[in-house]
Amino acid sequence: MWLKILLPKLKKEGIAVDYLVNNAGFGLYGSFLETELEQEMNMIDVNVKALTIMTKLFLPDMVKRRQGGVMNVASVAAFYPGPLMAVYFATKAYVLSFTEALENELTGTGVTVTALCPGPTATGFIDRSDVGSSKLYQSGVMEVGVVADEAYRDFLRGKTLIIPGAIHRFITSLPRFLPRKMMTGQIRVRTESVTR
Repeated sequence: MWLKILLPKLKKEGIAVDYLVNNAGFGLYGSFLETELEQEMNMIDVNVKALTIMTKLFLPDMVKRRQGGVMNVASVAAFYPGPLMAVYFATKAYVLSFTEALENELTGTGVTVTALCPGPTATGFIDRSDVGSSKLYQSGVMEVGVVADEAYRDFLRGKTLIIPGAIHRFITSLPRFLPRKMMTGQIRVRTESVTR
């Protein structure tokens, strides 16, 4: 596997990785009964498995040097169950939970672990995931530069959780107050396509 080749090659070249950003990921729109299993397994491989492997490969050396940081890109989706994108939302819940657990384990090591949880953002994700016609994306998206600036600034400060945009910070607080069944229904309404 290419991931296992990467670290020895970097060590051979004398390259120390101080910061790791696990940003690879994609989504898949549609009812779980109708989406392709192979696509979902590929999504789990990229969104969960690759992120976990990369973190496992690079984190030990950061801890030995007592410096560095890992940023794992999750999503506001991590806070909710996601009808019509069930597997995607679940992968992002994994990323958030994994990141917060690692941050606790690494207390006092000099290494930070951060979960970036952006809302809808103007990236290739929209076309790749076929969500451009959903109400969620029709109601507006954040610009990449705005998300990246906030993420970069807060990552260097060592924040564990970064949620760009005041509206997204509010939205991610709602699960503490709303019944889960109501939340799931509201997410369903927001992710439904306006053209289907």
